Amino acid sequence: MNLALVGWTLLILGFITTLYWQTRVSAEQLAFNEAKASIRKDVAIRKWVASHGGVYVPVSERTTPNIYLSHIANRDVITDDGQQLTLMNPAYILTQVAEDYANEYGIRGHITSINPLNPNNAADPWETKALTGMQKSLNDFGELAKIDNITYMRVLEPMLVTQACLKCHAHQGYSVGDVRGGISISIPVQPFYDQMLHQLTYTSLFLLILWGIGCAAMIHYKNLAKKYWFDKQNDFEQYLYSLVEMIEGRDSYTAGHTRRVADYAVCIAKALILTDSEIDQLHRAAMVHDIGKIATPDSILLKPGKLNKIEFEIIQQHATSGYQLLYKINTFTDIANIVRSHHEKYDGSGYPDGLSGEEIPKLAQIICIADAFDAMTTDRIYKGRKTVEESLNEISLLAGRQFNPHYAKVAVSALRTVQLEYTTQQAQQNITEQQRLAYFYNDQLTGLFNREFLNILLSPSSEQNVKIKPEQIQHATIIYLRHFSMFNQEAGWANGNHLLVELATDLTHMLPASPLFRVHGDEFIVLSAEQLDISALKGRLTKHVALNCIEYDVEQFEISNPIFSSIDTLEKHMHGHSSINMNGKARMTFDALTNGI
Repeated sequence: MNLALVGWTLLILGFITTLYWQTRVSAEQLAFNEAKASIRKDVAIRKWVASHGGVYVPVSERTTPNIYLSHIANRDVITDDGQQLTLMNPAYILTQVAEDYANEYGIRGHITSINPLNPNNAADPWETKALTGMQKSLNDFGELAKIDNITYMRVLEPMLVTQACLKCHAHQGYSVGDVRGGISISIPVQPFYDQMLHQLTYTSLFLLILWGIGCAAMIHYKNLAKKYWFDKQNDFEQYLYSLVEMIEGRDSYTAGHTRRVADYAVCIAKALILTDSEIDQLHRAAMVHDIGKIATPDSILLKPGKLNKIEFEIIQQHATSGYQLLYKINTFTDIANIVRSHHEKYDGSGYPDGLSGEEIPKLAQIICIADAFDAMTTDRIYKGRKTVEESLNEISLLAGRQFNPHYAKVAVSALRTVQLEYTTQQAQQNITEQQRLAYFYNDQLTGLFNREFLNILLSPSSEQNVKIKPEQIQHATIIYLRHFSMFNQEAGWANGNHLLVELATDLTHMLPASPLFRVHGDEFIVLSAEQLDISALKGRLTKHVALNCIEYDVEQFEISNPIFSSIDTLEKHMHGHSSINMNGKARMTFDALTNGI
């Protein structure tokens, strides 16, 4: 837009400048034309006087007998009434007319010749130049010249010798057709300039008004375009932010993640004293830095546990996916590379391009720190969050490897006063998130928890927020179903599945506050705060297996029993128990809590 205003201004100035020079040329042309008209008037007077052989006028103080006409016998005559008359030839008459015209209008006229009869008609230097040129050409000559420091339009037109001229000049050897002099007219050009400039003033005023209207129109258009561009960019941003919210809606870990990363990044940027423009660009990039996860499969994106190698390689692609999405949108091309590089590491071990040091965009380096800080201070199913102090210590340790040392130092100082949100956790907050976890941790047939979730609960590396807490869970009960494969063969797989679903539903209704797990197909585990009523449990189990070949066995332990130290020790125990030969149709083993077996 600035270029448009400059261009428009230069165009108007160009018009005014062109008009100015055209005005000067027009003024000079008018002066030239007026000089020509004056010369033609003088020529007409000269021809008329010459055609009459001169004109007799009374002798006066101004008009004395012309000494240069003394060779004419009847130069002076006396009328019958005694009045003395003297002959005035064309040159004499034009000289007096020129004097009167100059006094009246400021226009100088001069009869001139290189070889004048009257010395007063001698040519000045300019006239000499013009007359000399006319010896080769009979064209008139005109140009601007100064007289007494005043600029005049000077025009000289040649005078050709006619038959009538010989009356006065025959004795000088003139012949008809000779160029013996000329009529010179000098007109001041300043009045013409003034007149044309006066007209130019109105034209220039109109052009200036037009310029103002044009500028106002362009500024208005600029504001409209700016508003349109802003609205368009805002719409795009809101669209992308909506996509981010959709991603966060899919993944409870990232709920609020982008906003927190943006806030942390801006906090660091302000401490680095970045410009407002850079901070705005940083905030926009941080808000969509994980937009590429829209292309990440749910099975990987929503997995609450740790990713395996292949899964991690797939989720790494979100950086390039985000770049490919953003760089095609004009309003986001400036942040596309920032989003692409926010997982690059200072030592070059990051992804996707393995950039190192200052090869990594400055703003991407800041987002990298903010992203890591939020990851450290956020609870996950398999890992509890660190404190602010612990996270900042880790950032300091990783300075020079994962993070820019200078930015890391500034970030440690800037983020020290951050107040963590209590909601930054990956836990079951609502039905939707429960179903999300169920996708990974629930048995697809019965809806009970599966072995994977039990493994997380029992894992020694699990953080306190997901470990089994003794004050909440104190007892564990294992239910074994025997000969279930035989039942499937005899009754069909559909009936077998139906029986498992009925049993799971019945146990859920019986033990609504106790987590239930289905492991290995036909084995169930119940975690409870209190010791279960085994007799009641036996009754429920008997109801489901009484009329078929299935047998069951039940074990109950305190959760502190060593077999629950890990999933491996538990499965080893269950495998050993399963190898025991079951003889009774409804055999149940119940060992008291005193020995834990």
